[in-house]
Amino acid sequence: MKKTKWWAIILAFAVLAGIIMVLPDAPGLSPAGKKSLAIASFAIIIWITQAIDDALSGIVIVFLLAALKATNLAGAFSGYSNTSLWLIVIGFIMAGCMEKSGLSKRIALFMINAAKGSASKIYWAVAGVIGITTFLVPSITARTLLMLPIILGIGHAFKSELGKSNIIKALLFIVAMSGTMMSCGVLTGHVGNPATAGLIEAATKQTVSWSEWFRIGAFPAFSMAFLSVFIIKWLWAPEIKTIPDAKTYVENELAAIGGFSNKEKYTLLVFIITLILWATDFIHSVPVAIVGLLAVALLIWPSIGIMSWKEAQQKVPWNVFMLYGAGLSMGVAMVTSGAAKWLAGTLLAPIVGFSIATQIIILIWIVTALQVFFTGGGPKTTALTPIVLAHAVTIGADPLIFALILGMNMQHQYILPVSNMPNAVAIGTGHIQVNEMIRTGIVMSIFAAAYMSLMVKTTWTWMGLIP
Repeated sequence: MKKTKWWAIILAFAVLAGIIMVLPDAPGLSPAGKKSLAIASFAIIIWITQAIDDALSGIVIVFLLAALKATNLAGAFSGYSNTSLWLIVIGFIMAGCMEKSGLSKRIALFMINAAKGSASKIYWAVAGVIGITTFLVPSITARTLLMLPIILGIGHAFKSELGKSNIIKALLFIVAMSGTMMSCGVLTGHVGNPATAGLIEAATKQTVSWSEWFRIGAFPAFSMAFLSVFIIKWLWAPEIKTIPDAKTYVENELAAIGGFSNKEKYTLLVFIITLILWATDFIHSVPVAIVGLLAVALLIWPSIGIMSWKEAQQKVPWNVFMLYGAGLSMGVAMVTSGAAKWLAGTLLAPIVGFSIATQIIILIWIVTALQVFFTGGGPKTTALTPIVLAHAVTIGADPLIFALILGMNMQHQYILPVSNMPNAVAIGTGHIQVNEMIRTGIVMSIFAAAYMSLMVKTTWTWMGLIP
């Protein structure tokens, strides 16, 4: 282990001990709340520095919650019983089945083929594929990895030099950044979204349905992503107008995978049924996790399924499962102990006098700026959402709507290669330099925060969500 990581671990434990043993008692902060705050501070340092593996950090956090009695034993493990956490498992298994069946690649190739060699149309074709697969592949990382060989193949078709093609840079940015924006509008589109829903449910006892999330977030997210493609096209204008060999490449790939297989047809049928049930949950009231479990059961069913459980479990990032479960438990402890309410009242007191809409806008810019301290929207969600929820209660706002809107904006992670996995994948291709990502990411971050601020004053206000 590097010395810097050892120092980070020492710092995290020092802060933990300092808050519990040295920091004076504060009015309105209970002993359990003080311990919860100390553990949250420890977790944030560990998450920012990546001093220890995600799974290990989850184990340590659960241990600290129980051992220090920030909550009871059931509370320390409560995050792992949250149905929203299981959407992460469901999402990655579904994505793995989509990939193994070949359906996801076929969809991508069909869309790229529709561009007919036009560089500009390829930009929009890639954006279209990402838009469609936002519903079909519940992981922005999986969607990025799905598109990667297609994009690199396009570059190979017109013999682009490594790191020299604006077209390849733009396509990678569209997948990583515009794709992340699309994820904001679909509950199952990003692992951070179920975490937000889970924290809202734990704090308010209200369940956020797939259709409710989509109703509130779809237009802002997808319209924002649509406009972001124009910005990326402006920043990285194609160096040539037509790519004739790209069409040949796609046609060769389609020929290589052959006709529509039975596995693809079965996978498509399961996904269509799943999407219909998710989109109509306001009619039948079947929870999104139950529908997801049905889909997984059908996809891994012996003989007719796409893969076995042995294969499926390898598709699940269990380190993320351990991390998010612990984060949800920590969030519950922050709420039940009163630490979140105390912290919200202390840190956000300066903005209490503003209107609810103005406070949401201020918080959108704050959570967007905080991306430089977090390696992903998920950890940022679990760390900050309890504070947002407590603040909403304090000012008399609807905590579900308040936290849901802020939860969508937690996913703005565009500036650094470590900001999220799609960025890391894009950098890993060698086609994008770090300074290019930072420049583009800053523009995308400012645009995203400004656009979502506009949504607060228009769409969400017109919908009656914000007074």
